[in-house]
Amino acid sequence: MKYWLVATYKINEIKNVERNLINQSFDYYLPKIITKKYNGHPKEEIMFPGYIFINTDINKYPSVKYTKGIKNIIKFGDNISYIANEEIESISKAEKLSRLKPLVAKIKIGQEVNIKSGSFKGNIAEICSLPSKKRVGILLHILGSYRRIDILEKDIKL
Repeated sequence: MKYWLVATYKINEIKNVERNLINQSFDYYLPKIITKKYNGHPKEEIMFPGYIFINTDINKYPSVKYTKGIKNIIKFGDNISYIANEEIESISKAEKLSRLKPLVAKIKIGQEVNIKSGSFKGNIAEICSLPSKKRVGILLHILGSYRRIDILEKDIKL
């Protein structure tokens, strides 16, 4: 009986992982969704970065585990983790829906965000302008007053 095993992969090597799984005739699923940011074009993104689903027999576990680019197969104790076909179908429906209607980022003026990297890491700021060329205008409290700075959109956490 075949199961959808949950595996982690090396993020920068997804093309190699896919090629290696195909070479070994493994059926895999790497769900991707379409997202759109304000002022931006639709973009395809991996739904679960770092995770891939592999449809195979449990007795082929060692072959999957030692595939180049696969970091690990998710296990809980001695039990190998797997996902039911219904859950894979549900993920697939969400993936197809995003192709018809891309998911839009929910950044709003006045929204509080955490700065997740850079010299202001850990500070809380307020969005004061929407993204422009992947940058967001934020108000940051520095030395007793508010300063407006532009920061990369990827450096904030909603």
